[in-house]
Amino acid sequence: MNNNPLKIRPKEHFFVQGLKRAFELSAIPAIYEFVSKNLDSIRRNEPNEWCIGTSTIVYSVDDNNTIHLITGWVGSRNKEAKNG
Repeated sequence: MNNNPLKIRPKEHFFVQGLKRAFELSAIPAIYEFVSKNLDSIRRNEPNEWCIGTSTIVYSVDDNNTIHLITGWVGSRNKEAKNG
């Protein structure tokens, strides 16, 4: 188990796409909670999708317990995305 504190860091692309696409940010607390509860089993350094129905956010978690917000869009596209 990694004892580093959990952090969230958005990528520049996340901000740019958020401005262009106007997707909701309300999924971020749910992503944080999910990752914190599943830290030992979460896929590391791979993109994961979190869908709340109206918006989807793509994120990854690195080996230092940092959640990287990668991109997002309005709506959903992936049936395997974790639903909030």
